[in-house]
Amino acid sequence: MKLFVTDPSNPERIRRPAPPAVFGLPVRTLRIASRWRSPATGALLAGEIGRKPANLHLHVQRISLWSNLEDTAATVAAIVDLWIVLGSYGAELRMRMLREHYDALEEHDLGLYLSARIEDGLDRHDPRLALPGVVLARPVEGNRIFLQDSATLSGVTS
Repeated sequence: MKLFVTDPSNPERIRRPAPPAVFGLPVRTLRIASRWRSPATGALLAGEIGRKPANLHLHVQRISLWSNLEDTAATVAAIVDLWIVLGSYGAELRMRMLREHYDALEEHDLGLYLSARIEDGLDRHDPRLALPGVVLARPVEGNRIFLQDSATLSGVTS
């Protein structure tokens, strides 16, 4: 293993090599190089997003990968995961993704649905988001009441 990298145009100049990405894919840019564009890379990115959902770099790489592979279902799933993570923040990024991938979203009847949720973002428990490939959705049918105060149920008030 080389500890240093020399610049071919200036051999006296020595620099350390850039470390690889955490999960082993040697990509630091938002766009994935063509030699790494494969469904296996998409699965790797989805797994990393499941472990580290707040890593927006991974989300944008995943969207870019599936878009370049022209897989609309996987692109839509990646966009939904990004929207879930952003919540009500990142309206400009969400709007950009909506504009760039509107046709793919409309194929899955999500274009207008997401357009109506620019301000508030998505609820990860929404059953409409239960699409194949969506990593972060936790769909729940009906009303969600996870915790109730037992004092109010028994009629006790303070």
